[in-house]
Amino acid sequence: MANAYHFLAFLKPNDKSAYIDSIIFITKNKRYSRFPAGAYLEKGNIRYELGDYSGTLESYVQASEAAKKNGNDDLHAVAKFNVGLLKNQAGDYEESQTIFAEYITFLEQNTNYQTTFNYNPALFALADSYIHTKDLDLAEEVINKGIEQTLKTKDSTTYSYIIVTSGIHQYLLKNYQNAIDSLQKGKELIRKYDPLETRIATCDFYIGKSYNDLGDKEISLSYFKKVDTTLRSTKDVIPEVIGVYEYLKEDAKANDDYQLQLTYLNTQLELDSIRYANQVYLTRNITRKYDAAELISEKERLIEQHERDTFLKNNTITFLIVLSLILVLLAIYGFRRSYLNKSRFQKLLLEQQEKSKIHQSVAFEKEIKTNLTKKEDLDIPEDVVQTILKKLQDFEAKNQFAKKHYTLNSLAKELNTNSAYLSKIINVYKHINFANYLNNLRIDFAVDQLSTNKALRSYTIQAIAEEVGFKNAQSFSSAFHKKTGIYPSYFIKHIKD
Repeated sequence: MANAYHFLAFLKPNDKSAYIDSIIFITKNKRYSRFPAGAYLEKGNIRYELGDYSGTLESYVQASEAAKKNGNDDLHAVAKFNVGLLKNQAGDYEESQTIFAEYITFLEQNTNYQTTFNYNPALFALADSYIHTKDLDLAEEVINKGIEQTLKTKDSTTYSYIIVTSGIHQYLLKNYQNAIDSLQKGKELIRKYDPLETRIATCDFYIGKSYNDLGDKEISLSYFKKVDTTLRSTKDVIPEVIGVYEYLKEDAKANDDYQLQLTYLNTQLELDSIRYANQVYLTRNITRKYDAAELISEKERLIEQHERDTFLKNNTITFLIVLSLILVLLAIYGFRRSYLNKSRFQKLLLEQQEKSKIHQSVAFEKEIKTNLTKKEDLDIPEDVVQTILKKLQDFEAKNQFAKKHYTLNSLAKELNTNSAYLSKIINVYKHINFANYLNNLRIDFAVDQLSTNKALRSYTIQAIAEEVGFKNAQSFSSAFHKKTGIYPSYFIKHIKD
């Protein structure tokens, strides 16, 4: 509905104000990106053209607040630009120039927002403001850019305004004939594209001034009188154009026309009072209504930023504390692990050095005698138990476990017994199951070989695993760690050292 009213406002200019009011009415409490901010802007523009500066400012402030609330950066920038127009109208040229330049930069940096209808008028506004402050070099630069841009985009309306500004620029440079040519051209274009009479009055005023300075008083007066007719009918005040009454009063005085001189004086006073009221209102209220609102918004933004920064800072501190604790714990864990690994490594070396085949044999004989009392638990003849234990002793002494991949059945067959007897005897006399029995023998053998055989230390873990009877590096490493508390890679590295 809002979009429909928006299109109707441009299709039916005479009813534009009513359609804009309808948009505001139906979207006032909504949070659409374009509305009601865009409608407030249009309402402000309508009021501006009518010379209702107090209403204009109110609409632009509403547009700014709605655009900011709804997150529309483009419309917020436009609202600020339009307030710049009011500042320009109030005579605050330097600040308005800053606003216009910022808006042009905003559009150039955000080309997705840039259109013929916002970029070209911004160039015109900046050039016009430079004219007011007599910054003629800057004005010329922007005027040339504006002419190039409006011709490129076929923007006839803004082109007509810039041509008029160019004419005023030529007047200030005292190029009077050039000024007249540009102003006449601009005037004809304005008649074609813009019905606003005050723009025509501006052209007539500077054409009249140009003829006056060229010494053609009669022609100049004819243009000044056209300006007077327009101002009387519209009551729309253009500050510099009110200066026309100085020329008209001077002419009336020269002709001893006291009544006409008084009429001009009264009209000037009336328009001056309107101008003064508008200027005072704008000067006071732009600061109070818009600038203050912007400052409050900036304050809220800074507070929000501070809270966000504080939150991030506190979270960062918490994160750093937690990270420090984790690092400390990891360091303690690493130190403890290193200490344990070193202790286990030294213990392993010491045990290996103390071992001997003789001690093993003695210990084994003692083990047999000590544990034979357990035969009643096995339900296996005593002579069979002794035979199998002696064969296991021979199996271990010859390192047969490292030569091929034994299973319980294959070893039982090799020892001329059955798997049930062999499993029971290993469980009782070795205190472990068959798989761990084989793995422990192979790990002890690996430790012995790595301790004495320097060449073996240069092998890969996979090759070492195969040398001592394991199928792969993973099962070897896992078994090594389970029995010794350290991994074979650690043992090799430190035994090399």
